[in-house]
Amino acid sequence: MSIFPVALAEQNAELAQALEGLTKEEAAVGGAALGMAMGMLVAFLIVWYVFQAIADWKIFTKAGEAGWKSLIPIYNVYVEYDLCWTGVLGLVYVAATFCANLLTSGQVVENWKVIVAGVLLIVALILHIMQSLRLAKAFGKGTGFGICLILFGPIARLVLGFGSATYVGNRS
Repeated sequence: MSIFPVALAEQNAELAQALEGLTKEEAAVGGAALGMAMGMLVAFLIVWYVFQAIADWKIFTKAGEAGWKSLIPIYNVYVEYDLCWTGVLGLVYVAATFCANLLTSGQVVENWKVIVAGVLLIVALILHIMQSLRLAKAFGKGTGFGICLILFGPIARLVLGFGSATYVGNRS
């Protein structure tokens, strides 16, 4: 039996107790503020995704691939891994993240599922780090730029796509 439902019930009870003294106007203002914050977050994430898509399109075309391939989920990961490593590892990355999410979705999550999901996410993280370093090398950049790809993905990808970097190929 997991302790998560008990903790959630305690949090809900504390939240209900905290909200008891609010007037309708205060609750409306709080709800409006929360709605605005969520709307701004969604708008930011859409802009973030658009920048990522533009950068990936440009990177793919520099590498001699069709830009539209960057817009298809899962296939874009396969093609990107294939540009600088091997596409099969891209599918391993996608499978690891998908299975980790699948294992931890649900009302009650057993401990073994959390452990397996954690291991899968560590595998995915290692693959992502190695792929970022290889992508930098495939475009003639060094390890420092690979670290920038890891930490500041969309910004570094825009620099890679629109900058002077040229695709030099898979340098295994």
